[in-house]
Amino acid sequence: MFLFGGQSAGSARLHAVSGKNPTPIGSWGCEIRVKKRGGREEMIKRLNRRFEEMQTLVKIVSAAVLILCVATGFVYGKELPPVKIGAAGPFTGDLSKIGLDALNAIQMAVDEANAEGGIRGRKIEVVVGDDMGDPSKGVLVAEKFAMDRNVLGVVGPMNSATAAAALPAYDRAGLVIISQSATNPDLSERGYRVMHRICPRDDAQGPAAARFIVEEVKAKVIYVIDDKSTYGQGLADQVAAALERMGVKLERGQISSEDRDFSPILTRVKAAQPDLVYLGLSNPAQAAGLLKQAVGLGLSTKFMGGDCMKEKDQLVAGAGGAAEGMYITAIGKDIAEVPAAREFIEKFEGKYGAMSVFSGQSYEATKILIEALRAAAGDDPASLNRAKVLDAVHNIRDYNGILGFPISFNEKGDVLGASIYVYQVENDDFVEIKEYPAEV
Repeated sequence: MFLFGGQSAGSARLHAVSGKNPTPIGSWGCEIRVKKRGGREEMIKRLNRRFEEMQTLVKIVSAAVLILCVATGFVYGKELPPVKIGAAGPFTGDLSKIGLDALNAIQMAVDEANAEGGIRGRKIEVVVGDDMGDPSKGVLVAEKFAMDRNVLGVVGPMNSATAAAALPAYDRAGLVIISQSATNPDLSERGYRVMHRICPRDDAQGPAAARFIVEEVKAKVIYVIDDKSTYGQGLADQVAAALERMGVKLERGQISSEDRDFSPILTRVKAAQPDLVYLGLSNPAQAAGLLKQAVGLGLSTKFMGGDCMKEKDQLVAGAGGAAEGMYITAIGKDIAEVPAAREFIEKFEGKYGAMSVFSGQSYEATKILIEALRAAAGDDPASLNRAKVLDAVHNIRDYNGILGFPISFNEKGDVLGASIYVYQVENDDFVEIKEYPAEV
């Protein structure tokens, strides 16, 4: 009888049992012992061919199984954990409307990617980090993400102050971030390689606003108000510096983010009789309250604000008509005017209702991060790590999405090719009236 001496296929030793002293025969490591000498050579040849066929079949099946495992996210019989994307933003508190709409856009992009197979079969999961727009909470969110080794990239933080506080933690962890709305110039001047953003900086937005004020509004006296925040005061500083360089008479005042009674500052504004009031505020709902009180005080001057003011619900509806005629600078084109964004808008508004100012940017930032994850994974999703993803994000070139221009990053992580747009509130809507290149 023939036996596989209990060994594996690759090292099997075939025997034909013949009494007490069988003779080993074979040309490739098999010892074959036969009862009879007649037909021995032909039998050996047949056995050798059968064994080689078995070895070939085992190799083919093993290769096919390995390919299938990689393609479907299984390796060595074990399912790979999901790839996690952190979503950092103000999902509760005063800025929650903007934050939650951003979170919904992030989730939408991830759901679409999972429907396409995720990252070579690995599912993508959103991990939520609610920083409430508070720098101290932003640090805790960054540390939470850093501790989870399956978090390979972050969309956000959304606020400049929160991003500034959290950046050291993200950098220590080598965890790449793509902010959709943090515009303070210092964020990309501190040497943190993990920092990326798809929005222009305030030192592009501020001078564009000043140029519009002087060249288009032809204002001679300006009153600038800020809320002491990293974003609000930082943007106001950029506007004021540009106006001063252009020889415009300027006065300044401040409120706090908690203020709801604006009569003290508005009384001073009225006394100054400015041609335009610039609002460097972080909260569009707070700006709406200020505008309503300005009308109540009989202040009829023009108003202008920064990118976070472009909110129909919180600013336009919240001001109850007092925002009519106000100018707003935006760090991107209204995606409703971008053909490539139509499908996103229809799906988003069909599921969540009206978009907020950074919904489109949040979706775009997530899609870019997913593109980088796929590039970093190549044919081996098990090999994904933060260093590979960071390199892949940094090397993004000419990504065409829904923002109306191809996105690339420079060596500091700042977006290239963007523009600053000026809108005016007309009949409870925003109408584009001017475009400037986002030059620093």
